[in-house]
Amino acid sequence: MAVVSQTLDLKNIQSQIAEMLGLKIVEEYPLTRAKRLKIRLMDSKSVLVILDDVWDALDLDLVGIPNGGQHNRCKILLTSRSEEACTQMKSQKIFKIEVLSKEEAWNLFREMAGNCVDTTDLRQTAKEVAKECGGLPVAIVTVGRALENKGNDEWIAALQQLKNSIPKNILGLHSKVYSSIEFSYKYLESDEAESCFLLCCLFSKDYDIPIEDF
Repeated sequence: MAVVSQTLDLKNIQSQIAEMLGLKIVEEYPLTRAKRLKIRLMDSKSVLVILDDVWDALDLDLVGIPNGGQHNRCKILLTSRSEEACTQMKSQKIFKIEVLSKEEAWNLFREMAGNCVDTTDLRQTAKEVAKECGGLPVAIVTVGRALENKGNDEWIAALQQLKNSIPKNILGLHSKVYSSIEFSYKYLESDEAESCFLLCCLFSKDYDIPIEDF
């Protein structure tokens, strides 16, 4: 398995897969690295390669992943927000993951926000807050955790903030996800916490931040 991410880094993708195969690639030249990885995968009797968070079409040959019938026992599964990327990569089957149903969304929200949502005073407001998350798991988890066991006034204020949030047109980011992240940021309880959040944003996506660098 390898996380691809928005900023394409072939060397990193190759290293992730190689490490799981117990293969050490010391070469620096991309095509040489791809050749070594491909030979190792071709030697496998059966292998599933998972490419997570694919933003744009990825050339599997440049990575070193057998494809197009080169190795019938090498299966590839990729996750992407872009159906176009899946089509360009000649995916044989595309399974579209819909947003959560109303019941699923509420159950997840309850799990994140705690038992307070079942009280008479909060239940209706909590339902409306959950609805503002649009059935998107990342939005539900973000908002639910921020409001966990908060008081009635905070829930009402949160609902108004989510309703009044101005959608931002950011490529690859659902407006409901943006509003939930914006909301949770504003709910951080200190300037220090806000500063820590913004410092994290200086690092690339999925980067494992060493505490010394931070």
